Parts: sequence; structure tokens; C-alpha cells
Amino acid sequence: MRTSTYVSLLGAAALMAVAGCTVKDVDQPALAGPSTFANAITMVADRDTLTQNGVDFTDIRITALGPDGQALTLPLRAQIYVDGVPNDFGTLSTKTPVTPTTIRYTAPPSPTLASTQVATTVTVVVTPANAGDFRGEMPRQIDIRLLPQGIILPINPNLVANFTFTPPSPQVGQTVAFDAATSTNNGTACLTLCTYEWDFGDGTTGVGLTTTHQFRSSSIFQVKLTVTDPRGAAASKTTAVTVAVPTPPTGTFTVSPTPAPSNVTVFFNASAVQWSGRTITSYAWNFGDGTTGSGVTTTHSFGGVGTYSITLTVTDSAGATAQLAPVTLQVGAAGSNGTAAFTITPAAPRVGQQVVFNASTSQPSTGGTIVNYRFSYGDGTVEDSANPVQSHTYGAAGTTTVTVETRDSNGKTSTATQTLTIAP
Repeated sequence: MRTSTYVSLLGAAALMAVAGCTVKDVDQPALAGPSTFANAITMVADRDTLTQNGVDFTDIRITALGPDGQALTLPLRAQIYVDGVPNDFGTLSTKTPVTPTTIRYTAPPSPTLASTQVATTVTVVVTPANAGDFRGEMPRQIDIRLLPQGIILPINPNLVANFTFTPPSPQVGQTVAFDAATSTNNGTACLTLCTYEWDFGDGTTGVGLTTTHQFRSSSIFQVKLTVTDPRGAAASKTTAVTVAVPTPPTGTFTVSPTPAPSNVTVFFNASAVQWSGRTITSYAWNFGDGTTGSGVTTTHSFGGVGTYSITLTVTDSAGATAQLAPVTLQVGAAGSNGTAAFTITPAAPRVGQQVVFNASTSQPSTGGTIVNYRFSYGDGTVEDSANPVQSHTYGAAGTTTVTVETRDSNGKTSTATQTLTIAP
């Protein structure tokens, strides 16, 4: 890439005339404004060497700045010169650009005479066209080198292409930084004296001393660097870059409640999911019933009874995706009841002996929790408690019926009974 910057200066001088032959003091007039104006025009060509084949081209970006550093809108005249003489040797996309702008120079067709099979340098010149503000302006120019087809480029055995890349074992979607600073010319780092072209082996290319790239698939890619010195000599190096499958995310998402009743809000939370070396940017949920959701947390209600496989796919900032292991969710009808159950210890108590009733094996309705246990001991005593284990002492012998009723958070109740005989 070639860049040319030019600064124009216009000066204003004050003339003073002294009349007569008497010398006297003259007061210095006040300054009315700046005495010098400067404007800079910059021309940047993305390529400064073209093949003379009638189709090769380079884009030239042209900008203008005023003395205050602000961008200017300037009309220009553009012309092609060869050896200092105006010559339409090739074509310009426009000869009347206005800054800021980009004009395209296209190389002329290949010469037909063997005697003309030599490299040619053309000069693209622009001059401010608004003479009212830029009288006496000097033209700005940039050189483009044309190489006839089949020309033998110079060789430079001392030019060595070399590069490094980090991380050394990249993964799909990870940003890889390439650096050609270790390329040398005659034992000295070439740096900005050379140009650098990259072929990443996946159908994409890049330019520059340093560059970055993201590989979209796992494979071994042959990355090629071509270094060109100021004389046009080139050297290249190819290195195999192994791109691995991304490390899968760790952690799981939670579902609550589970199991869940139908037509009840179910909560999903993936905040515990982590992806080493990556930033998760999106969460895509599939609830297994034909509906989807998004976000690190979300909610959903299931309208039907059944078993659903919940999946979560996460995406990182580079566009790489990974799917977590699915979670199976059992969804039951909202009206289904739980079951009450209890044990009695000892099974054959005596009068005055403490008897323990344990209803901890009772189950709530789907998606609920038991909030109350009602113990009816059969002797007229009834006790409500959130504790499933209670005790009671009987004062008389005989046979009685014990009942335990449970009530859960869904408002559903369930009852269990047992016959108990109390010995004297």
C-alpha cells in the first residue's frame, strides 16, 4: 500500500508605504486574522503494483484536512501522467473527484511489442479545482508500478518469510492472531518495508504485517504467508494450523419444579453453564413440545401430559455453538392427587405406651409439596402439623381406626387409614 500526503501553504503579506522624507513613528496595525493557511491532501492506494493486463486495478482513497484538522470537501481534477507527461495510460473511474472519495485506477492492456515488455510507472495526480480558494496550489500525486504479463520479478535470496500465531492450538470460532514481524530481509526485520499477503487455507485471505482470523470448522489448514520486498522480490512460508473442535461447555441448567403439573409455569435457569475461554452471547431453548425460548433464564408452561426432552444450545461471541445434554421433564395433569402413607410403632401398643406415627413416605400431587398432615388417632384426638412424624398415648384398651390426611401446595389432599389395637 502506498500513501502520499502533501500540505499546501498560502501566505498573506502586509505592505506598508511611507510617504515623504520625514521619519516618524507608525503604530503597528492590529492583526485581522491568520496570515498562513494550510490544507493537507492524503492519497492512499491499496496496491501500488499492478499487472498490465487491462483488468487489474487499485483503489485510491483521497482525503483532505484543513488547518484545524477537520475534514474538507474539496473538488479535484485527476490526471494520469507517464514520465511527467499527461497520458491516458490506463483509466480512472472519475477525473473530477470530490473529497473524501475513492477513485479506481485500472491498468491498460498488455503491450503488443516485445520492446515494451518492461515495467512502467504511472503517476496519478490530483489538483484542487476551486482556484478561488487554492490559487497556486501544487498537485498531489501517487505512483503506481505496472508489470507486463510474464515479466520476471527480481529474486532476493536473503528475503525470509516467517510468522507466528496465537493461540498455538486454536479452536473453531476462536480469534487467531497472526504476526509476520519475524520475517527478515538480509538478516534484518523487514517490518513496514515489506508487504504481506495471507492465505488462510480455508478460502479466505488477508493482508498486513499482523492480522487476525477465525476458522469456522475443525481441520488442518495450510496457512501461507507471502512477503514482498520494495524491489518486488517475494518469499513465502506455509505452516499447518490445526483447528480443534471447541471445548464443550460445563455445568447444567436447572428445571423447577420437576416433575411439573400441566399448565403451570416451569422455570429454566442456565446461569451455572460456563464455556472456558469463551463468552456466551445467546441461549436457545427447545422445550420438546414444539416451542422454543431464549435467555439465560426463561419460563414455559406445558399444556399436555407427557415426558419432554428439554435442550439448550449456547452460542459464543465468535458464532460457535454447542448443545448441552438434554434434561427430561415429566409433566402430569394438574388435578392428579398424591398418596398418603404412614407407619405405626409399636404395631401392638399397650395402654399408656407412646405410639409413633410416621407419614414421611407420603407423596404430594405432581409438582407440589406437602404442607400439612392431619392425624386422627381414633379416640377423638385430631392433630394438624407440618411435621410428618407425631406421637400419641392411648388411655384405654380397644381397637380404633387411625387416619392421616395430607394436603399439598397444589391444594390436593390424600388419605390413608389403618386399624390399631391397644392392649390393656
